[in-house]
Amino acid sequence: MSASSSEARYRMAERYYAHGQIDAAIDALLRLLGEDADHSDAHAFLALCLIKRKRLHAAALEAQRALELEPESAFAHLASAVAAIAQRRFPAAQAHLQSARELAPESAAVADAFARLYRAWGRDAQALEHARRACELDPDDPDYPALLAWLELRRGERARAEELAREVLRAHPEHVEALCVLGHCELARGEPERAREHAAWALQIDPGDADALTLLAAVKARQSPLLGLWWRLQSFLSGGSRTRMVVLLLAMFLLYRIALIALPQQGLPQWVGPLSYGWLVFCAYTWIAPTLFWRSVRKELEQVRLRPGF
Repeated sequence: MSASSSEARYRMAERYYAHGQIDAAIDALLRLLGEDADHSDAHAFLALCLIKRKRLHAAALEAQRALELEPESAFAHLASAVAAIAQRRFPAAQAHLQSARELAPESAAVADAFARLYRAWGRDAQALEHARRACELDPDDPDYPALLAWLELRRGERARAEELAREVLRAHPEHVEALCVLGHCELARGEPERAREHAAWALQIDPGDADALTLLAAVKARQSPLLGLWWRLQSFLSGGSRTRMVVLLLAMFLLYRIALIALPQQGLPQWVGPLSYGWLVFCAYTWIAPTLFWRSVRKELEQVRLRPGF
């Protein structure tokens, strides 16, 4: 495979990724790696794509392979950090980002990754600082002001968040993150229909985007408390690694079993029956609610039509 052909496929993958066509980007990178298995940047880029598809273990392996091939690559450290953030291994992500910053101190992408790390870590003040730094380093990249808009929204600066999101959308009308921020602003203003339009548009661009799904869920939670309850539970359980989810589910079941044993011992045998029925209803609800929810989402996506000039 010639260097020019390899470069062309890599650039093609970048274009696919930028337009939310993650599967196409993965396919292009796999073709590239099929002919040049030692392409470090392709492994690192593939890790970023796999994170978008929630294949976190595979993403971590790809990022690790990129580092093995090129230990002094800032991009490989960046991909490893993003994979670690997705797995909620925050100290490991911070260490990779510090290495990336030493290798590329003026990289806006590294500053952006620091901001996303601290946002996930709950350190909003540090996240805001790095998001502003990313915007200063590369004012033309729409991802950085979109993240800054998220952070402004989280600290209650809704007007500033809306201004930043609209600014991004004027130049990039299909920017999913900015659409989601604007949707949350609309929802907070008490306009769920407009928020739903933003969510539907974002999902049409990237059906698997977590922020867009969260926005749609927030709209539905406003309109349907029953399904909103399931979505909040689902968001809480899936807000980390698969191991965390399994541990939480096991903990819930153990608490249920402990309560069944403890209630009679505490002189409350009359509560054993209601607790058992309540657990049965909970299990049935978590089994049926996803089907109802996604049927509702598909129906909405088929019906949503954006207003002219939106």
